[in-house]
Amino acid sequence: MRKLDAIDRNLLALLQDDARLATSELARRVGTARTTVSERVARLEREGRILGYTAVVVEEAQVLETRAVLNLGCNRAACRSIVAALKSYPEIEECLSVTGSYDLMCMVRTPHQEDLDALVDEIAMLPGVNAVDATIALASKFRRRAHVPTAPRLQIAS
Repeated sequence: MRKLDAIDRNLLALLQDDARLATSELARRVGTARTTVSERVARLEREGRILGYTAVVVEEAQVLETRAVLNLGCNRAACRSIVAALKSYPEIEECLSVTGSYDLMCMVRTPHQEDLDALVDEIAMLPGVNAVDATIALASKFRRRAHVPTAPRLQIAS
């Protein structure tokens, strides 16, 4: 894929915020002519960077990455210190406590499989981690980013 320049990145950011912006408004905001904006948006569509008029953008980082779910078996007494240690790994996007055979489930993104392998090795060496099971994601079928309102916690009378 062709490398994006500053104008392309600005156009993509603007379209992600509001895909209904008029070409003239896009041109005004990026400081270039309307024809230039029209040509660039058409090229971004042809290249597959813009997948639709809702401005679904394929980010370069997503093309070359390995996504995985790490299931961790932990010594329950060490769970808090393990979670604290896991916070220092930028590759871990989310860490959930779970029921079942494992205690923690981590959503992970790494640039390459080798990086995932190294991450698994490091996590397995954390004190209190008894098992690490990695499941590599092959493809995303769909993704929702819906906000689920949280209910207030119930107060237990003592």
